[in-house]
Amino acid sequence: MGQPATTPAVTWTAGAVARMLDLPASTLRAWHRRYDLPLSTPQTSSHRRYGRADIDALLRMKHLIEQGLSTETAAARAFRPGSRTEVGTLLAAVRRLKIDTAAALLDTHLADRGVPATWDELCRPALDDLCGPDADRCIDLVHGLAWAIAAALHRIPTPTGAGPPILLACVDGERHTLPLEALRAALAESGRAALFLGASVPETALRHAVERARPAALVLWSSLPAEAPAGIPVPRLVLAGPGWPPETGRPDTLRDAVSLLTTVPC
Repeated sequence: MGQPATTPAVTWTAGAVARMLDLPASTLRAWHRRYDLPLSTPQTSSHRRYGRADIDALLRMKHLIEQGLSTETAAARAFRPGSRTEVGTLLAAVRRLKIDTAAALLDTHLADRGVPATWDELCRPALDDLCGPDADRCIDLVHGLAWAIAAALHRIPTPTGAGPPILLACVDGERHTLPLEALRAALAESGRAALFLGASVPETALRHAVERARPAALVLWSSLPAEAPAGIPVPRLVLAGPGWPPETGRPDTLRDAVSLLTTVPC
């Protein structure tokens, strides 16, 4: 028997792509000439052919331009994710209060690198920069960046039919929610369903949520010293965040938390 036939990948011409993007064909040609856009589709003739990944990159590039980035920067962000100066570019957008641009940059990084890498390589360094010595003058920027991060993470859907969920909650009085937002998205990316209850969950509400959801595990986040609630009927309680002492077995990183909750039965 011969080898099974393979279905050729679908590609589009430059003219078709220009119409899809609602761009003049001359603009698309100029982008190629000026910025040497690296297409993922093998080129076998003098006429460019575009695959789905190329069209997605062009859509990101167009969106970034519409949000205020220069065409050169947008091309680099959309087509050359490995060569970006991501943190600087993200902070530049936030400092101009181009929050939609910041969210688009985060969307691109999430698509390229996934949640844990985006959190460690982009989100945390950018937040640390804004929370430095001039933090009192950057509260608006911190809020804008936090909104952009949360918006990008929310676009990662929670899987359905993935078994009992993992319940995520901030202890009573805790207002910093982004770490658990990132954990919810990272678990979703790994095929694990999680329910996030938000900031400052009183213990009584937490117990009610456990009764209703019957979760496989409960993750409690605290950035300040806190006391773990006793007697909550869950198969597993994970304490996360710097508020808990190291001897509690708290995960130190987002990757550690995802590994703990996905490779060890809950």
